[in-house]
Amino acid sequence: MNYAKEGFVNMTEDRSFGHQNYLFVTLIVVSTAIAVAANQFKVPTIMGNIASSLNMKDSSAPWLMSIFAFVGIFLALPSGSLVQKYGPKAMLVTASIFVGVGSLLGSFASTDSILILSRGIEGIGFIFAAVAGPLAIVHYVESSKIGFSMGIWAIWVPAGQILAFNLTPIMYSIMGWNKVWMFFAIIPLIMAGIAQSTLKGSVGNSISSSNLKVKNSTVFFKKNLWFLCLSFCIYNLVFIAMVTFAPFYLENSGMMNKTAAAFLTTIPMIFCIIFSPIFGRLSDIIASRKKILVLALLVLGPSVALTFSTINGLAYLGAILFGTIGMATPAMVLASVEEVVESPELTGSGMGLMMVFQNTGMFLGTIIFLPIVSIFDGSFTFAGLVLIPISFLGVYFALKAKFK
Repeated sequence: MNYAKEGFVNMTEDRSFGHQNYLFVTLIVVSTAIAVAANQFKVPTIMGNIASSLNMKDSSAPWLMSIFAFVGIFLALPSGSLVQKYGPKAMLVTASIFVGVGSLLGSFASTDSILILSRGIEGIGFIFAAVAGPLAIVHYVESSKIGFSMGIWAIWVPAGQILAFNLTPIMYSIMGWNKVWMFFAIIPLIMAGIAQSTLKGSVGNSISSSNLKVKNSTVFFKKNLWFLCLSFCIYNLVFIAMVTFAPFYLENSGMMNKTAAAFLTTIPMIFCIIFSPIFGRLSDIIASRKKILVLALLVLGPSVALTFSTINGLAYLGAILFGTIGMATPAMVLASVEEVVESPELTGSGMGLMMVFQNTGMFLGTIIFLPIVSIFDGSFTFAGLVLIPISFLGVYFALKAKFK
């Protein structure tokens, strides 16, 4: 019997399955995570202004973004274990508090070292949210809805970027960057309270666990998980290179002003909000996430390369293609973790390992892209083309992984 159609499901609890309603859970989890992600992306559109304000060296400024990924590399695996132990709700709330406190500390920073330290604290919250969010979906949502719910979950970073990229330049011109930091601190703290008071249930709520003790180290021997992790690493390298440096390139090349450059970079995120849930639902219907993942990774490199084009129309085309198809990648990857670890008890550790590779990719994207630009005598366009063969490595790893 379809209980939803029979009217036994209300907005907060699905009694037929023992879960809260999947859409309610997903929206609360995603909204909380968006507040976290917005803090990561409050930097790129005003990075130059902050660097000037604090007399930062050229080599220090990129660390305002890189520190997020750097922290995540070391904390992702422990985060998976913590989520498995304390539950995704507790860790999601903790994540929001870390981000809020870090942003408040940063608002009082008078030196680049203090600001980078505060960004590191925010980064701790980001990795907690990145691990806890998808696990909340896996644990609290019935299996037949996971693809669609994970498709919605996948918009948390794009939506956070949209929020930050469009609000930050406007707010900076009105109140300066310190007040911007205070504003972005308030949002995750509010969402922490909402998540704490509305989400119900405990870890393992929706998984039929065998109660067997499984060593977390077992996850390192899952070959298909490694291939999936490597494909996600490549995706995040290409993604963060575009998000971090495309606004700078588009503005400083004279192609666009600051506002237009920020808007173009949010176009993929806008389309992702629409199409990621669609691809998630499609994966449930065709019972295959791998086919959609391979397609998304094939489109990834060429579309991102176009955003570094010298022609406005091509840059917009690349942004649209990336958001429509390329950004289906996170939903397909994260929804497949439980399958490739082959045991519900390893889902937390598997998600933690996935986040290690996510943050490794983000770290590499912020660190290696400018040296590639230098190799091509300062040409961002040629550096963007290099991202195409890099992205095809992701396709290769996805094809090697065995999952549906």
